[in-house]
Amino acid sequence: MEITLKEQLHQLFLSCGMGFILGFYYDLYRVPRLIMRSKSRAVFFQDVLFFSTSAVITFLFALAVMDGRLRFYLFLGEGIGFASYYFTIGRLVMKFSGTVTAFILKSWNLFWRLVFYPFRYIIGILRRPARKFLQIIKNLLSKIAGNFKKGLKHTGTMLYNQKKVSANEEGTEPRAVHKKGKKKK
Repeated sequence: MEITLKEQLHQLFLSCGMGFILGFYYDLYRVPRLIMRSKSRAVFFQDVLFFSTSAVITFLFALAVMDGRLRFYLFLGEGIGFASYYFTIGRLVMKFSGTVTAFILKSWNLFWRLVFYPFRYIIGILRRPARKFLQIIKNLLSKIAGNFKKGLKHTGTMLYNQKKVSANEEGTEPRAVHKKGKKKK
């Protein structure tokens, strides 16, 4: 079955419209990126999802309009439609979205500042007395811990095994040393 030039031109215009719709669909991915400030890994997966769903939409469009035939003018028309949306209305949408997003985020931050203002004010008032109270408790606990701490014996007074062992002797004799370092006999 032969396709006339009129039908091809009609399908080209329809594919331009589909490209325009895909451009709008891409903005649905771009606007949340303004709000969430996605990292490059998240952007990568969003783009993969966009292109995968766009491929399915293009395939279904080709089935419905072109009886499943993939022609060059289908992709050309989608590219022209997408570019015309992206560089005209898409820019306006992103500027408007950026303005609205900035206003919403500022309003949201202002709301939470107002909600938490009384708590920050109370914390600001109580901060200095709380620091002094915690310092007093810290000093008290360090004094109590100092009383319970047993001092270690000096290593010079706790030497065992100072006697050299000859080659034929087994083991050693423990020796006790006084605190002053003199031998006990």
